[in-house]
Amino acid sequence: MRDLRICFIGDSYVNGSGDENCLGWIGRLCQARFDRSFRLTFYDLGIRGATTDEIRDRWKREATARFPEGADNRVVLQFGINDVAELTGSGRRVEEDVSIANAEAIVREVSGLYPTLWVGVPPANVACSPMRPSTDMEIVFSQESAVALNRRYLELAEQLNVPYLDIQTPLLANDRYMDSLTRGDRMHCDGSGYAIMADIVDRWEHWSDWFSD
Repeated sequence: MRDLRICFIGDSYVNGSGDENCLGWIGRLCQARFDRSFRLTFYDLGIRGATTDEIRDRWKREATARFPEGADNRVVLQFGINDVAELTGSGRRVEEDVSIANAEAIVREVSGLYPTLWVGVPPANVACSPMRPSTDMEIVFSQESAVALNRRYLELAEQLNVPYLDIQTPLLANDRYMDSLTRGDRMHCDGSGYAIMADIVDRWEHWSDWFSD
């Protein structure tokens, strides 16, 4: 029986933060593909607030600890939204060129070891900005910065020949998703938003191909 193991690596959107059902998009995505004809194990390696600096440092030791020899081991990446966050008094958390360099290093290394898919940057939650995750921190998000990073990630993915799914463009055009950003935890979408995101990924041919191998 096929032993399919998938590590989803990234930030709070991988984690599903703000979802009242505690499923996020990856839980819904794997639920839709669950089949008794093979063993599907998925690992949520999303850390809230993680930037590409932090993901670059940790991804390999976290993934390899979960991937046994002989299994069909694969990786789905999503990151970048925390890089564009502006901390009041400190500036942008990760400058765009550094974010690109980090992404290239991560994607090159991951895709050199495992079949890899890259899910793009979600829209910035401008409706709830500025955000105050703690009493001594204020964060502002710019949609323009998120759009620019998503565009450069897409270009990078093409250069690296790694499948990249632009979820930002359809989500920005989806009124139900944009409204869901105001109903989560005031930083992320709620469960309905994650369901929309999961549906977009589930219809992606590169994801579907993983279940017809």
